[in-house]
Amino acid sequence: MNVWEKAQSVQLQISDEIESGFNIGFDKKIPPETVKEMRSFVSWVESRYSVPISLWVDFEFKQYLISREGKRVGYQFYWTDFTDYPVFNDPNSIPVIRLPVRTENTTLEEVLTSFIEAISDYYAWLCNEIHEGYAPNESDVEEILEDYLSSRSS
Repeated sequence: MNVWEKAQSVQLQISDEIESGFNIGFDKKIPPETVKEMRSFVSWVESRYSVPISLWVDFEFKQYLISREGKRVGYQFYWTDFTDYPVFNDPNSIPVIRLPVRTENTTLEEVLTSFIEAISDYYAWLCNEIHEGYAPNESDVEEILEDYLSSRSS
């Protein structure tokens, strides 16, 4: 079972102050067609999967980001560990994704793959499986991407 599916059955105690779903922001330099595609993907995810704790996504007009280790990366996921899993009551500790979106040298599918990997980190965090060095399962990421792409052509 992939982590996206596993997270759907996790029972969390969530404060009423915590909103569900995505909170997204776009750099003004990102082309409108790319913004439209990212919004479409977010809607697709929200229609099929629970996003019980707010997930902020900051789409940045960059080719890549730099990790703490100085490596180029396709996204960054920031989280705060639960103090008492499965209780989540601190609205200041919602997870954040930073995602570079610049398609001059990358395809939209590559951007979506990075986004899916970052959301996989979020779901692993919900399942209390996230840790430094966690890496999403590549076949699960590919499965989500294929599901989304096939839904667009239907």
